This record gives sequence, C-alpha cells and structure tokens, in this order.
Amino acid sequence: MLPFLGNLIFTSPLILIALAGLPVIWFLLRVTPPPPQVIAFPAIRFLEGLVPETQTPSKTPWWILLLRLVIAALVIIALSGPVHNPAQGTITSSSLRLIISNGWSAAQSWNTQINAATDLLAEAARNSRSITLYTTAPAPGQDRPEQFGPLPAADAQAILKGLAPRAWNEDLKSLQDMLANDTQNADTIWLSDGLENAGASDLVAMIAGKSSLKILRPDNAGLPVAIAPPETASTTMQADIIFPASISPGVPVSIQALARDGRILDSKKIGSVTGKNRISATLDVPEMFRNEVSQFRLGGRRGAGAVYLLDDRYQKRSVGVMAPAEDPNAAPLAEASYYIRRALEPFADLHFGTLDEILKFKPSVIILPDIAVMPPDTLETIEKYVSDGGMLLRFAGPNMAENRGNNYLLPVTLRSGGRNTDGSMSWEKPPTLKPFPPESPFYGIPVSEDVTIQQQILAQPSQELAARTWAMLEDGTPLITGVAQDKGLLVLIHTAATPDWSGLPLSGMFVNILRRLIAVSGKPDITGQNTQGYLDPLMVLDGFGMLTKPDSTVKAIEAAPDKIPAITSSHPPGFYGRGGLQVTLNTGDTIKNLKALEIVPKGGRLEFYGKRHEFHLQPYLLYAALLLLLADGLLMIAMSMAGRRWRGRFAAISLIALAGLSLAAPAYAQGTSESDIKYADGLYLAYIKSGNAGIDNNAQDGLEGLAKALSRRTSVEPDGVVGLDIENDSLLFFPLIFWPVADDAEPLSPAATAAVQFYLDHGGTIIFDTRGRSGSVRDTEDLRRLIGNLNIPALEPLPDDHVLKRSFYLFHDYPGESAGETLWVESTSVAGRDGVSSVIITSHDWGSAWAGAETVSPGLRSQRASTRQQEMAVRFGVNIVMYALTGNYKADQVHVPHILERLGQ
Repeated sequence: MLPFLGNLIFTSPLILIALAGLPVIWFLLRVTPPPPQVIAFPAIRFLEGLVPETQTPSKTPWWILLLRLVIAALVIIALSGPVHNPAQGTITSSSLRLIISNGWSAAQSWNTQINAATDLLAEAARNSRSITLYTTAPAPGQDRPEQFGPLPAADAQAILKGLAPRAWNEDLKSLQDMLANDTQNADTIWLSDGLENAGASDLVAMIAGKSSLKILRPDNAGLPVAIAPPETASTTMQADIIFPASISPGVPVSIQALARDGRILDSKKIGSVTGKNRISATLDVPEMFRNEVSQFRLGGRRGAGAVYLLDDRYQKRSVGVMAPAEDPNAAPLAEASYYIRRALEPFADLHFGTLDEILKFKPSVIILPDIAVMPPDTLETIEKYVSDGGMLLRFAGPNMAENRGNNYLLPVTLRSGGRNTDGSMSWEKPPTLKPFPPESPFYGIPVSEDVTIQQQILAQPSQELAARTWAMLEDGTPLITGVAQDKGLLVLIHTAATPDWSGLPLSGMFVNILRRLIAVSGKPDITGQNTQGYLDPLMVLDGFGMLTKPDSTVKAIEAAPDKIPAITSSHPPGFYGRGGLQVTLNTGDTIKNLKALEIVPKGGRLEFYGKRHEFHLQPYLLYAALLLLLADGLLMIAMSMAGRRWRGRFAAISLIALAGLSLAAPAYAQGTSESDIKYADGLYLAYIKSGNAGIDNNAQDGLEGLAKALSRRTSVEPDGVVGLDIENDSLLFFPLIFWPVADDAEPLSPAATAAVQFYLDHGGTIIFDTRGRSGSVRDTEDLRRLIGNLNIPALEPLPDDHVLKRSFYLFHDYPGESAGETLWVESTSVAGRDGVSSVIITSHDWGSAWAGAETVSPGLRSQRASTRQQEMAVRFGVNIVMYALTGNYKADQVHVPHILERLGQ
C-alpha cells in the first residue's frame, strides 16, 4: 500500500481541506431523526386515557452514518483529482527543467524521447509551469549545448519539434557548467538515451544537489549499439558491433554491406550476449563486388553510430607485380616480391607474372621491382595502360643503376651515377626521411627515425623536380617522385624494395606508403595540389545517419588520415577529400565501449520509458460514491416499509440491483474501454508483441517509419502505432496487423486462437513475418507451432497479376531487409473481403527495413530511406496498407489494354 501512496498526487489538493468538515456532517446526520414510521392503530379507543410522555427522536444507526461519511469523503477526494504514477512525479516548484539527450546515440530512441517530452510538456501546460529546455550536444558549428527558456509550455512544444539528434558526442561537462549558472528553482527531468557518457556522474551529482531529479532511459533491450572497425586487421569484410555490457541477451542486430547505389550486397544477423560488449561479424561479399561496398550499416537502427563509411583504404584493389611467383626453394628474403607481398597482401589482390598475365586481372597498379630495360612492345603496352588511368610504380635497384640512361616511363630524369653512403670509403652518414609536406600524397604518415637510406638513384635537377617530389631525405634529395601522365600516374621510389639499399622495406612506413599509393591510383589530380594540408567536407552524416551535403558550419580537416581527428560539431562524420584523395570520419572509430546509464540520483529516481503510466482515480472514486449513494437510498426505502414481509422482498430486490450495478461497472472502469474508443475513432498501425524487447522495438520503429511514409506520400494519415498483447487486447479496431514471429514462439492459447480466428474471419489482415529465415526448418517449425491451430485458407506465392503489386506503386519484386524470398497470400479470397487476403506470410523482415525509413531533418525536411532496397521496402509497405484499406479497386487495371483498344476503334 505504501508504494502505491508514494506514486499518488492530487491535481487539486486544496479541495482536500473539505475533509475537515466530515465531523460536522457526522453531527448533522446524528441529530437528524430518521423518517417516522407509519403504524396502523386498530381503534381510536385505545388512545383513551393515555397520557402523552416527552418523546425524543430516534438516532440514525451508526453504520448509516459511517456509510454517508464514506460517500462524502469519496466525493471530496475524487474532486481533488488523484493521479497514480503521474507523468512527472511530485511537483515541488512552478518551473520544470527538461534535459534532452541528443548525441549520436539518441537517434536510436529518439521517437521514445520525444513522445515522453511531449507528455511532460502537456502536463506542465496543465499546471501552468514554465519550461527550460537543455540539450546535451552542441548545435552545428557551436561549442556548447543549447538552452531554451524559461518559456511557456506551448513555446517549448514548438522548439521540441525542431530538435534532432546530432552526429557527434554529448558534451556533459559544458552542460554541467551551464546548469551550475541556472539559479531558478525548478524540478529537473533528464530524458536520456541510456548511455553513461563522460561526465554523467558529475552532472547527476551536481543537479541532485540543487533540485529534484528524475532520469528516464530505455530499458536494457532498447539500449543503443554502434558499429566499429575490427580490433585486429583482417582480409575479410569484417566489422565489430559494440553493445552495452548490460544489454538484454538475444537482442537481434542486422549488419549490412551497402553498395554506392544503396544495394544491400550482404546482410548478417547476430544477437547480443549479456556481459560481452563487442561481437565481430564477417560479411560474405563476393570478390567481384567487394570494391563496391561503400558503408556498413546496422539494419533497423538510426544514427551516426549505426553507420560506418568506407573509403579507399578499405577497398581491396587489384595489384599486378611484374615478377615471378616466389620459389619455395629459393631464399625469399633476397627477392623484392617477398617484401611487396608481405606489405600488400592483407590490403590488395596481388597477381604475379608477366605483363600479359597480370593485365588479365585489370590491376589498378602495376609494380616493376628494379626492371630497367623492357622490349618496345612492353613499353608501348604499359604506356597505354598508364594513359588509360593506371598507376605504374617502379623501384630502383642495381639493374636500374646500371641502365640509368634508360629514362622511359619515369617521372623524372635520372642522373648518371648513384649514391652510396654505406661503403667503406664513404664519409657520409646514411640520411633519414624528412616529414612529408602537406602537398604530398603521403602527408600524415608518421616518419620513422630508424629508417635510413644507404643507397639511392638521384634525379637530374630541373625546374619540375620540386613539384614532382613526393618524399625527400633530410639532405633534400628526392626519395619518391611522381607525375601524372594523361589519366594515370608514374611513380618512382628511388631505392630498392629489398633491405640491401635501405631499411624502408622492413618498416611499417613501407606498408603505409604502398597503401597510400594504391588508394590514390587512378587519380592523377593528386599531383600538383597545394591545399596546405586540409581536406574539404564532401558528404557528412546527420544525426539520423543519412548522408547529406555539408553546410557552412562544417570545416575542413587536417589531411592526416592515419590520425583520427576528433568528431565535433564542426567536423561531423562523413567523407572528406581533395583532388583524388578521400578519407572518412566515423563515429565508430572513437568508440571503445558503451556503458548503460545506471546512476540513481540522490533523492531522485531512475526509470525506464513506458514503464509508468498515469492512472486517474477520479472516475473510479465517483463511481464508488454513486454505488454507495444508491445503496443508502435503497436501505432508507427498505427501512421505511411498513411490513416485515415487504422489507424482506425489497432487501432481495436491492441486492439484485446492486449486483447488477457492480457487474456493469467494469464496462466503464476497464482501462481498455477508453483505448478502444480512441482506436475506433482513428487509423492505427498495429503489431503483435512477441515478448522479445528487441523484436518489439524493431517492429515499433518500423511501423512508425511506415506511418511517416504514408502520411507524406498518400492520403492515409495513421494516428499512431500500437503494440498489442495477443492474449488480452482486442484486435477488432485494426484493419492490418504486423506479426513478427519470434524464435521458438509458443503456441497460442485457446482464447488467443479464438480471437485471432474471429479477426481473420471478419475482415482483418495479418502479416506474419519470420524475419529473414525463409526455407529453414526452424522457420517452418516456429510458424507452424504459432498458427497451427488457426483455420487458414490455402496459400500460394504472390501471382504476377495480383493487385498487391499495383495498389499504389508498381512492383515486380518486393524486397525487405532481405530480398528474393517468397511472399504467400490466399489463393482464393473469401467472398465479401473485396479480394483482400486475410493472411500474408513473408520472411523479408519488413520491420527492420521500414525502421527509420523516413526521418525529419532539423529543417523539417523529409528524407527518404538510406538505401534503394529500404526505399523499395517502404513503397511495398505503402502498397500493403493501401491494399488492406481499399481492396481490389485497382484490379480492373488488367483490362486497361482492352479498354484502350476499344477506345482506339
């Protein structure tokens, strides 16, 4: 009882003062006599001789008094507006301070946060409270979070609609400084994204020390997750998914590999594991499509943390080496091909052999390790290859030193005579490399002081030499030179690819230099660029994880791709580049682990979204008072009856009437009746709760995305999305229900089976989605176990001429999170359903594909799905809703050719 009272407030507490008048009511009722009884005297003669005595009125029985006092108390308490589990708890001040998390991780629970904020502002408006809004992440181009107010609740509601999650981290330290300067007396509510970011504990302690504080966050199944590169290098298409360690087990996450045009090249589903915060996922992308992969994305989740962009460094290009394959019987450490293979094998597809053999693989780069003299036809073939956009990378060595007069296909003219600082007669100290200048393609690669160059081939001084020098030694002599030739590049490393001439092949710098050269292959405009070492923003991610054009607040970054710069409001994640060089900034590169927010504020509360619901007690108290008032009236009538016989009969009638009223009470008192009226008065998209929080959240987000698409593209404007408990909730108010089938789903109870069968038999349509496990034995068993007791008509694959393919958009296929699966519908619709199938069975995982399908940017601009496959899934979802609502009104389209033919005649 005490916990119940702890969550109880009164919206009009002053009315409770009337309870002090209950003793007065008691006194008045006590001195008021009951109605006089009518007694039939047999004869007037009996009155003769009687002496009247002093008479006092009979007192009202104590239990009648108690009954009437209870009635009065119930009315007084009801008029005071009691509310159990109020939206914002006990009100201690006339102001409300509302903190809304809007960092990158807020996008995955943004709808939930905004809905909670809307309810709080509505409650504040009823109580005439002023509002001060704070965000946790800075606005674009700013260095501190935003503050709005104090202002009225109506104005705060307008500002709330314009807020959006950001693509960078929260700045809780700056927010703490701002709140420290806020001296107003206000209750504080923090609508959190569920993560404990840097500075959260200090912020909570500071707020709790000066005002009441309540924190709301998603439950463990709804916590944000992120995608990051693997911790160890791999030759496969691999990424890591980062979970908070306390996330609920089995939360499904789908990771996708997307091509530049939005096609999903591969998708893999994994489940979270409690206590484990990092799980690796390997995507099976064919080699021929691997270079088309432009990003990894978490299906059904939004935000910059759910996207990982790939630049040229992640593309495994084809590289040809004009050298024979390594001989296992030879000494490999003496061959240049050995060091080239070890440096590039994890990052490129290497092909060794003659020129004709390696050209079959269409290489981006051809490497010539110390080849000086080539036949004319070979020179001509290579020259054409470079002119068409290829890169020729040459290494110096003894052969080139002996034939230095041969300057064909070289970026610079070579001098006659090499340089050797390693001989016994040399007085020179072997030089090291200078740091790479900003205009060099190698800018940002750290230079190792341990790498020395003992021998090199020198370039002939000329006016162009400085512009063609990409790397030089401390004494100013070129080490790497390059020049554009038509669409391609000629590059020369003036030392050998073996350790005989330098320590470069044994260093990590050798790997970085070769990787950078492969990345800029095919980009001749990389030469001659002088941007003072900065890369301009090309495309950036917004807070929902959508690529957009950068605005004036996005600044260029330093051209040091091997050093991950901080992601800020001026440097959001996205693509940055200049000339032919392009790099990416990703939120996942800066995430090491995720931790759930579990701080309980001192004297405050930590709660989950949606776990507490307002319950207004006024109608129930008034109904109880009415019942007691009727009982009082019936008792008074019964007591005034003359005969004992009539009194017994009336008592029985009274009990029957009271029992009838009691039975009728639930029709009003049940919490579902008000909801049923609301659902009957609007259009709601519904889904069946599976019991798995991850699946249910995915279905909720998916239908919300579909509802937004319907509102913006069609005349259908859904009023909301409803999650239904199949065992308790009514299905009759929803024309279409989405049912994601959970793993190991339990059979329906007899009551639920009867309710579903009644729904199907009376015009309802249910989409059963097995979520991408089509054809598996487990999939069939789960679905059969779930709906095996239902009377479902015969099904068939969706015919080519079915109206579902043209109810709004025209379709040839119907992808979801997965594509190419079979869609099953009724082979013959029951008469009276207007051709609408009562059952649709799929395994396309439409919930994940619809989730986040359409978002609204800070400028309230609608953005469509992030991939073409998701866009097609949204369009087919629109078709399904239109089909369920309108039936076969477009079925006559099959007769259009015949109608046009007749009109032509």
